[in-house]
Amino acid sequence: MMCTVYLDQVAKPVPMADGAEAAGKQAVSMDKENLQAMIQHTKEQLNSLFHGPGADYVVFTEGVGAAFDKTLRSILKKGDHVLVSPMESDAVMNILKDMEGDVAYSLLPCNEKGQLVLFDEEKGEKGFEAVERLMRPNTKAIIINHASEVCGTVLQVKEMAEFARRKNLLMIANTAQTAAFVPIFMNIWGIDILTFSGGYGLLASEKIGGFIASEKACEFLGGKEGLQSFEMNPLDIERIGQLSRAFEFIKETRLFNLCSTAQKRAEQFIRKVQHVNGVHIIGPGYKDRIPVVSIQTDFMDEKELEETLKKQYGIVIQSGLHGAEQAHKTLGTWPRGTARFSFTYFNTESDIDKITQALWQLTVHSDKVPDVKRMPKE
Repeated sequence: MMCTVYLDQVAKPVPMADGAEAAGKQAVSMDKENLQAMIQHTKEQLNSLFHGPGADYVVFTEGVGAAFDKTLRSILKKGDHVLVSPMESDAVMNILKDMEGDVAYSLLPCNEKGQLVLFDEEKGEKGFEAVERLMRPNTKAIIINHASEVCGTVLQVKEMAEFARRKNLLMIANTAQTAAFVPIFMNIWGIDILTFSGGYGLLASEKIGGFIASEKACEFLGGKEGLQSFEMNPLDIERIGQLSRAFEFIKETRLFNLCSTAQKRAEQFIRKVQHVNGVHIIGPGYKDRIPVVSIQTDFMDEKELEETLKKQYGIVIQSGLHGAEQAHKTLGTWPRGTARFSFTYFNTESDIDKITQALWQLTVHSDKVPDVKRMPKE
């Protein structure tokens, strides 16, 4: 029987943290007092992970997409303008397009690796001059996807939050991909709305998410008491229970071990696969990324690659646009899309060897030489 290698962790963590599924089932049958204690403790864990303003500012929603929808539609009003990274998910871009006519937006400059361009050295710029040029008198907020779900690039949220603070703008950051992989300091950096997912790095379900609001952001959301109106009702007790147990697992295993192991797998993947004939790695090299890597190949399209890897080798990946059309246009991979490999603590070096061997075997259909210009650098 073929052993499955699961490399689509960013879409859905498989497996979840040890004991998470059982903890979710147990949570459903908790008495009211223990249930409230578990929910509060989970919010405290989230607030601690992100170094936020307090557990009372944490709100649970039906996934990270709902967190965007609820906050953006409440904060942005007719006549507002926002700056947004070109690496955003469709969840954000569709909301902004839906509000077009009332709310205007400008895409921040970005390079082919998915990194924000804050200034242009060739033009003699420095600081945030490339960003400054996009500012309008009615600019209200900056929206940044902390890391791309397409290619794994980590964007400069800390720097953009500093800029937002100086310009008295709201800073909205999505950490769905970076939670547990990249240190995040909401209070110190000055993030006003931080959205999160219970999936990927948190090793629970992607169907639970939410946001944390700063005191400043609360002014636009009906005050601290008004935050409760944004919370899912009824709460998804089973998935909050899973997330609560996942935090305990993270604590037991140690966060550094979890993220360093996953990052190591991504680096091993890049180092080995970049030498496979006809494979092109999209985005940055070994640094400035989370353990998500996208490729394109010369020997078959991405959908065919996904299906072939699953059928012939038992390797599960995801192909396509990954719910981020604008990001692909920025990376130059639109409309073709990419084949995406994403890793967690549970993936092994033998998983990397298996995918490398599979890609080598599939190159027999290609006589093309790799394009060295597209290979990642340190």
